[in-house]
Amino acid sequence: MPALRRRARGAIAGVAASVLALTACAQASPPPGVTFGDPLPGASLRASVGDAVTAVGVSDGDLWPSCWSDDDALYAANGDGAGFGNEFFDIAVNRITGSPSDENGLEGEFLAGGDDVGQVWSGEGFTRKPTGMLCVDGTIYLAVQDLRLDFNEAPAATIARSDDHGRTWTWDASAPMFDEGVFTTVWFADYGRDAEHAPDSEYAYAYGLDGNWRDSFDDSVPDPTELFLARVPVDSIQDASAWEFYAGEPGDAEPTWTDDIAAKQPVLVDERLQHPGNAAAEDGQTVGAQNLTVISQGGVTYLPKLDRYIYASWTELTFEFYEAPTPWGPWTLFLSEDFGPYPWTDERYGGYATTIPSKFLSDDNLSMWVQSNVCPCAPAGMSSYWFGLRPLWISPSE
Repeated sequence: MPALRRRARGAIAGVAASVLALTACAQASPPPGVTFGDPLPGASLRASVGDAVTAVGVSDGDLWPSCWSDDDALYAANGDGAGFGNEFFDIAVNRITGSPSDENGLEGEFLAGGDDVGQVWSGEGFTRKPTGMLCVDGTIYLAVQDLRLDFNEAPAATIARSDDHGRTWTWDASAPMFDEGVFTTVWFADYGRDAEHAPDSEYAYAYGLDGNWRDSFDDSVPDPTELFLARVPVDSIQDASAWEFYAGEPGDAEPTWTDDIAAKQPVLVDERLQHPGNAAAEDGQTVGAQNLTVISQGGVTYLPKLDRYIYASWTELTFEFYEAPTPWGPWTLFLSEDFGPYPWTDERYGGYATTIPSKFLSDDNLSMWVQSNVCPCAPAGMSSYWFGLRPLWISPSE
């Protein structure tokens, strides 16, 4: 869950460009002791994910959707924190260089925040959240969502654009691109540096959720159980009328598109519930954190060496990883990692807002890093409220 408004912690006060202190982790192959379980039904991949974040940064905030730009930097946006700067913002954009596998670690720089990045469309009781980023043709796009302060409704979203690598941003201030809670949690397929591995250089692919960014704990809006897909010409990303939405069946040999958002069809439906029953009634639990739906704001990353897409989702108590041969599926669950209910320890914990930055894929695409967060506002017994990475290793099932 995102943090409530608060001051930046003393650890980052006065730091304009912070260096990430990292535990370097060789990613070429799993270290001794890492094992892969039996493949899940229909899955072509097996996987093992780290118990905890091992690349910990001197930064402040959560969410951190990212993209890899033409200047070889990773651009990442955080919610509710100072990012790599020294001033609190509900939304901020940062530039990150280096690698978690490098002895020199990573360096981060705050670029822009608050009203310079986006606006709130839905009035009092709502705040801005970053949900996705796209780097293509030297331009950076940022999807910004209105989220209710209790985190249980996402009624509107739009996309901002930067032509100077994240320092200034522009968007249509007259109306949001998406509203009424339809396709309002938006993120883009990550095709590597400056989208170099995109299957069609004329289009960007974007995923979206209706209603909320994750399970709506108070059930004020329907919980997301469906993942939707859209495409848009890369020269018209901020033009809502140019967007087309997937209207076929998951994994169709040829995709079907419609410009009618009401006619869109999901590329993935998963109605599983994690931690059912009365888990929220137990000591130390977050009220409503039970019967958790598994489709949430995450990221989709393309692995060019495997010609596979990975969708990283979560319930906070679990991580959910899916694979597909095309952007529209069919999507197959290949790992569901259960970290258990609160309280957690620093040695093993789950989190939210899972993404896999393409910049940190190993050469063989069999190991990568997962970004996730644990909010200090939750009764988790610990927190991971910074740009933080843990390893994920995959292996073909056969």
